[in-house]
Amino acid sequence: MAEAIAAISFVSAVISLVDTGSRMLSRLREFSEASQEIPESFKHLNAQLPIVLDALRRTEARANEGLVDKRTQEALVPTIQGCRDRVADLYDILEDVLPSKTDSSFDRAIKAAKSLSKDRKVQKLLKDIDSYLTSLTFHNTSGDAMNIGRDLPVRRLNMTPADRDKNFVDRPDIFRELDMTMKEYGRAAVAGIGGVGKTQIAVEQCYRFRERDPSSNVLWLHAGAVSKLVESCKNVCDRLQLPGCSDPQSDTLRILHAWLSEESNGSWILVVDNADDVDILEKRLPSENGPKTLLQLIPYRQHGKVLVTTRDRRVGERLAVRGRTIIVPPMSLREGRTLLVSYLPTARDYEKGGVDELVETLDCLPLAISQAAAYMTENYMEVSDYISLLEEGGDEMEALLNESFSDARRGEAADNSVLRTWKLSFDQITHRFSRAADMLSSMAMFDRQGVPEGLLRKEGETKHAFNNALATLQNFSLIGRSADGKNYYMHRLIQIAIRTWLQLKGTLSKWEEEATHVLSTRFPTGDYETWPACETLIPHVRVILDFEGLPRDSLLRRAELLHKVAWFDRRQDRWQLAYDRAEEAAAVFKLIIGPDAPQMLSSKVTVADALIELEKPREAEQLLADILPAMERVYGPNHIETLRNKGNLGWARFRYGNFEGADAMLLEVAAAREKTLGFMHPSTLLALNNLAVNMHTHPLARLEARGSDNEAVALGRKVLAAREQLLGPKHIDVLEILGNLGDFLAEVEEFEEAEEFYSKAISAREELFGPGNPWTLTNMHNLAVCYSHQGRYAEAIKINKAVLSSRIKTLGEDHIDTLMSRSNLAYELVKSDTDWEEVALQARLILNYRDVIESAQRPFKSDLVPAALRQLSKAHKRLEAQSADPWNEYTCDEPGHPSVFLTWTSGTTLSRAGFASAIRHAQHRIAAVLEQGRAGERLPLNNIVVGNSGSVTITTKPDESRLLFAPFTFGQLAEAVDLMRICGLERMGGREEMWVEVFRGGEQRGKRRIRIGFIYLFLDFDSDDLAVS
Repeated sequence: MAEAIAAISFVSAVISLVDTGSRMLSRLREFSEASQEIPESFKHLNAQLPIVLDALRRTEARANEGLVDKRTQEALVPTIQGCRDRVADLYDILEDVLPSKTDSSFDRAIKAAKSLSKDRKVQKLLKDIDSYLTSLTFHNTSGDAMNIGRDLPVRRLNMTPADRDKNFVDRPDIFRELDMTMKEYGRAAVAGIGGVGKTQIAVEQCYRFRERDPSSNVLWLHAGAVSKLVESCKNVCDRLQLPGCSDPQSDTLRILHAWLSEESNGSWILVVDNADDVDILEKRLPSENGPKTLLQLIPYRQHGKVLVTTRDRRVGERLAVRGRTIIVPPMSLREGRTLLVSYLPTARDYEKGGVDELVETLDCLPLAISQAAAYMTENYMEVSDYISLLEEGGDEMEALLNESFSDARRGEAADNSVLRTWKLSFDQITHRFSRAADMLSSMAMFDRQGVPEGLLRKEGETKHAFNNALATLQNFSLIGRSADGKNYYMHRLIQIAIRTWLQLKGTLSKWEEEATHVLSTRFPTGDYETWPACETLIPHVRVILDFEGLPRDSLLRRAELLHKVAWFDRRQDRWQLAYDRAEEAAAVFKLIIGPDAPQMLSSKVTVADALIELEKPREAEQLLADILPAMERVYGPNHIETLRNKGNLGWARFRYGNFEGADAMLLEVAAAREKTLGFMHPSTLLALNNLAVNMHTHPLARLEARGSDNEAVALGRKVLAAREQLLGPKHIDVLEILGNLGDFLAEVEEFEEAEEFYSKAISAREELFGPGNPWTLTNMHNLAVCYSHQGRYAEAIKINKAVLSSRIKTLGEDHIDTLMSRSNLAYELVKSDTDWEEVALQARLILNYRDVIESAQRPFKSDLVPAALRQLSKAHKRLEAQSADPWNEYTCDEPGHPSVFLTWTSGTTLSRAGFASAIRHAQHRIAAVLEQGRAGERLPLNNIVVGNSGSVTITTKPDESRLLFAPFTFGQLAEAVDLMRICGLERMGGREEMWVEVFRGGEQRGKRRIRIGFIYLFLDFDSDDLAVS
């Protein structure tokens, strides 16, 4: 045991001296290579120390084999330790007084002055060291001790540039593929964008390799440039202590290649890190008789493994195994979360949701996550605060991504700023692949996802050149390809970095203008056949339209884009968007080109189209009439654009009920289009379709409709046949006439054929647009009417409820179409004699929106209010007739003072549902009396009182607004009473009397209140039922 301890002490002392001496020699060599003369006092040390160190390495090896006895070891330890201490002291002085390569003239002068003051101490240390070296030299030159010529084992190295990371986030899929590739081929490459974690993966792989084979060497080459590669090779040779490598004239590349090739040197793994430039594979290396390129430097040997890290996938393909380069993607959310938490102080509590949001915002990129964690830790910032800074965008996000930090997990030479890390790739691509750089700049202007080839490929560019540029960007992992292979994408942070890079270069505005030009040129017409392409480009349109400060030419391009997109929105029934975009385009055209510019007039027609569908047909009519003279002047009276304007003018008249004016205009347009364009032209068929709709809707035509000979039906059939022949059965224009023909046929009681057309149109529209499309809902409503005419009320009610639900969701409660759906549902319920409560509810809700109905520019709108009043009256009567509840009713129908008294026999148990039914009954009775002879009168309700017989009274005084409803319609009276009932129930318990009084105040009566409604109930309340006393 004692001998083992002595051996450990001896070997430790030797290793310590060798390491300290090696650092000393390295410092002297650096000084010498800088073309500076070594100070005279150090020349002896520089010559003697290498010999002694070499001898000590051999002695160490012999001691490890047990060939140096204990007494010799014990005798040498003090000498070795003393020499080590003196060399270390001398090294410290050298560091202080010897100038380095990077020192300025001033620094060199300061160090020269310091050296004078240290001279005496240096001389003393050199004398002591010389004495120790003499003793060690004497020992090592004795025959048995040195045993020169014995073949000793080489010391094993681990040259990984960082300690093993205890918090390393495992990425099993990557390591599994890495192990398989290295086992099969002996070498592998990992490629990915800067900051994705390639070097950290390589470090971890080296430690795992060393665990499996402890006797192996781990070697590391930096391949960022030829100079770095050569320097790394020399460092490896020095660390391996290969013969001849200390000679400045030696060919270290040849020496290293020979050592790697020799199997007797044992197993090794060699990492070629940051081999990002494909040219480094072919660049000539400074070797006379050895390997001329990096490819030649690294031999293929069974006892050696090679791992390459690169940003350019092509380097991995050539240096490792073609077709097996492992692409390192950003981390998964789980991996990113683990990495972020490992950096953050354990004492702080971070919510998982906030951490996940931050990791996703940073695209799960390891470098960005590490950078964020360092910033938060150093600035005592919470995750939510950091997210807020990122969300501000612009300068704040740029500053955060440009922030550098210290990270022991990355090499000292690595840049820890996200933006500066990627700038290296951008600069390299710009220098070597100008077309790829242009493509990258252009792509960064659009939405970062779903970028089609059409936006990236230049006019006239060959497929070969385009593919080469794309491949360059993909090889650098700056862009990716979608799963279907049709589009390309880039990560959000990369897009931000590219735009920042372009801004620093002063070219960002140039690329924004270029992107505006490209998209305005390549956005399709917006017609049905181009819809898929248009939908693909809409996200990019949104981005382009946010550009600011565009010059005149680019503003025109932007207006052209707006005009095209507005037409597409119009075809997609996105009317408000169509209006906004067309209006903006028209304003730009008018400002830059002039009021009679064709582009301006065309945009104004689209504005009018949108106004018609936005329930403003009179405004549309005025706009179309205003621009008609200009269109006739610019295009001529029979030009397709002029006729389009006239057709829209006729349609606007139709939409607000001017059927005669519409008929004349639509007839004129249809005749002119058929004459100039032919019957089969889409514009002619559109005019004929609109004419047929007007003929069907015109009151006179409706009165004269008889059987299948109706003129609208005949014209509709002709248009359908022509459109199907011209466009195919699923075209949107075909679906339009299918629905219209259903209307025409239903009007002439051809219900079965009408149902067939409706069903076809609904099915195709749902397939095309999904549920909720306005025209789909219109077809569904009309199909319900068709069912109703056939007595199929249950089916009609089901469809009407579905239409009403969709319209409430998409249009809101107060839209005219929603109110018409309520009326239709109530109508079907009345016809089916079912659910009169629902009839009353729908009628009251319609009456709540009289102002909406009055302002709507729709034909037949005047039917809604009278119909709702009729339906409500019928519902009240039916509900009264159906009443068979266990109460006695006493009424007082004094004019203006209707009262309802409800009493029950003592001991009767009334359920809560029964009580609610009693309240509704009283509401209907009062409402029915109030509506008689005064339909439509508005009731200014000034006071509602709810209370009991004594101590508890809930009241709303005339000067309070808490429960004040004014002005009030008769239809709302029931809701008011019900609200008061609820208030009373919440505040009364035990055996109580509850009464409700409704008062009105008239202007002619001053402050006097007139009671117009009264409900008086005697009730007992318990937890479950309402027991009547």
